[in-house]
Amino acid sequence: MPGARTHFNPLWTDRPDADAVLQRKVAAGGVSATLAERLAFLIQYGYVIIPGAIDHQLADLLLEEIAGVTRQPDKFIARRARAAYAHPTADVASDPTFRIIDFHVNSRHASQAIFCGAVVEVLDAVFGSPSNAFQCLTFNHGSQQHMHQDGAYVVVSEPLHFLASWIALEDVMPGSGELMYYPGSHKLDDFLFGDEQSKSWTPEMHGKDIHSQFLDSIVARSEAAGFTLQTFLPKKGDALIWASDLVHGGTKLENDRTRKSIVTHYCPIDVTPKFSTFTNFFHLRKVAPRGYISSRHYDLRGGMKLFSRSYPTLKPKFMGGA
Repeated sequence: MPGARTHFNPLWTDRPDADAVLQRKVAAGGVSATLAERLAFLIQYGYVIIPGAIDHQLADLLLEEIAGVTRQPDKFIARRARAAYAHPTADVASDPTFRIIDFHVNSRHASQAIFCGAVVEVLDAVFGSPSNAFQCLTFNHGSQQHMHQDGAYVVVSEPLHFLASWIALEDVMPGSGELMYYPGSHKLDDFLFGDEQSKSWTPEMHGKDIHSQFLDSIVARSEAAGFTLQTFLPKKGDALIWASDLVHGGTKLENDRTRKSIVTHYCPIDVTPKFSTFTNFFHLRKVAPRGYISSRHYDLRGGMKLFSRSYPTLKPKFMGGA
């Protein structure tokens, strides 16, 4: 302990004695049968699927909001593959790789979805504290992203202390670039970068070669361990929650179908995202009884416009509510 496979301090669900810890929690009477089943699955496989986490009405409201960002693009930040940050004009939004960055800041309904009851129940049980949703992305199409572990890119003060959720805003069909993952791969030994043995990859410090080694290694070791690649074909409203080290990616697009979804990374409120060290406006803003949001890209302290060194020409407006 703390973890047989890692140099870092894991969440209790990733510890070697996680099953025993869960049994004690159940015996203490604070965990329902459904939640216990979900936590046991998360412990064993590194993810859990929650059917019908949000209802169709909320999903439709989110889709309507996402489609409407082009009518007020100065209030949002968007990103396309291999392109700089931009406002989501009609031209930007037409790109298949288009995504809205930190949609939970200016969306009326995103915080309701990402902090829906079934998701919060799992987050609370794992973190033992309220949650900070510190990154949030929307997707219209599949990412086609290489198999990876989030910890190489998503950096918090305790490298293993975060979870992610993926909520389907429509039925996902085969060939649409659906999410794929190796169940159980969160139990792989650490892949560490550089002399400092970092869990995260810094391109300028570590270079591209070791990044390629990382991507190849986690797939090779997953297959060597006998983990079977699976794809996620959820129904509208379903959610998937996964551990920081689950090996996952996006399948190849084989048709022009969309795969509309909202993706969020969460950490306990006493864990800090790395961006808090290089912004002067890090702030936890409460949006739900057990949920807070923060953002690298928006100043949430009092309705100020964004100003970031990442893209100083963009100044999206903070609309004052999530």
